[in-house]
Amino acid sequence: ADGLAQRLTKAASVGVLATADEDVRSLREMIIYGVKGLAAYAEHAARLGFENPEIYAFVYEALAATLDDTLTADQLVALTLRTGEFGVQTMALLDKANTSRFGKPEITTVNIGVRTNPAILISGHDLADLEQLLQQTQDTGVDVYTHSEMLPAHYYPAFKKYPHFAGNYGNAWWKQLTEFESFHGPILFTTNCIVPPKSEKVRARIFTTGASGYPGCKHIEPDATGHKDFSEIIALAKTLPPPEEIETGSIVGGFAHDQVLALAEPIVAAVKS
Repeated sequence: ADGLAQRLTKAASVGVLATADEDVRSLREMIIYGVKGLAAYAEHAARLGFENPEIYAFVYEALAATLDDTLTADQLVALTLRTGEFGVQTMALLDKANTSRFGKPEITTVNIGVRTNPAILISGHDLADLEQLLQQTQDTGVDVYTHSEMLPAHYYPAFKKYPHFAGNYGNAWWKQLTEFESFHGPILFTTNCIVPPKSEKVRARIFTTGASGYPGCKHIEPDATGHKDFSEIIALAKTLPPPEEIETGSIVGGFAHDQVLALAEPIVAAVKS
């Protein structure tokens, strides 16, 4: 309790709580959260060679505005709306990057059970990381499963050629504590939320890359060409048991905008009927 009180006191003097007007404080926070989100998408697009300097310029503008005490709540509301507009632009840029490289998502059935091979679990949003991991695990006897936010990777045509791309394991990010225990193999995080692991044993199986990181976990950096060496993860996977099954069956996904538009007429007819 004393520690929490000390942190709140510090936040009130140097952190976000130092903004006395609660409307201004809330708007500043909303803008910062929005910028964080579009920054992650912009990073993934940039890794695939797609960039828009206007997005970067807006990030600087928005962050500077959160320190400008002359701005009114109305002005910050307008900036919040612009943050949303740039968020949409950045998502469109990433969509173009992903579909140009990996094809347009298709309606796909994804296995949620497990196989008997040792495996690696990959979580996050970075499809370039997934592509490199699949290439490096090919013909090694090690399977690859997606986790949480990486699930939509199964819908892209480019990844369907890998027979060892086994399926999806687990559910939402907040279930990591139990699901990482039962997976048994290494986990690779690529720009997403990490729940502090319960044990050092699990922590030793967690690897990070990109904007992800966690104390005590091995972080993998790219070389000058952008290549990432996942050989240590693959070697560790071969020494560990296959994942423990926590559910069976399959799920269907891949209802991206191009796929939905292609089926617009039968969908509208079904709604009408």
